[in-house]
Amino acid sequence: MDSVLLDTNVLLDFYETPRPEHSTSAALLEALAVHGVVICAAATSLKDLYYIVARRLDEPSARRAAESVMATMVVLPVDAECCRQALASTEPDFEDAIIRAAAETARVDFIISRDAKAFVGSRVPRLSPADALAELRHR
Repeated sequence: MDSVLLDTNVLLDFYETPRPEHSTSAALLEALAVHGVVICAAATSLKDLYYIVARRLDEPSARRAAESVMATMVVLPVDAECCRQALASTEPDFEDAIIRAAAETARVDFIISRDAKAFVGSRVPRLSPADALAELRHR
């Protein structure tokens, strides 16, 4: 595992500490960093993270979360071509389709997501945060 793209739900789990999945996401991000895995996020996830954290917590927390992503992850572009690929994909959810298109274009090794129904037809396999963490711990 050299590179991964984190789905928005994993980012939210990490940056919103009250979420029940926070501890798994925190352990996962630490393990990814320790193993030198390149961590990616789609630009649209950054926007969604900012909006949701600002609404649920506050604007300064949202700004810190966005700055943290920018400092520690590769933010993948979501341009017109990415949106075309997303629209042409078999993903029933457009947000998931954008994540999939960004992952396939960047050729990351895995999409890490809690959404078990998403990314089924993707060329990039999906791992749950728990499965990705288990795989890293067995290295």
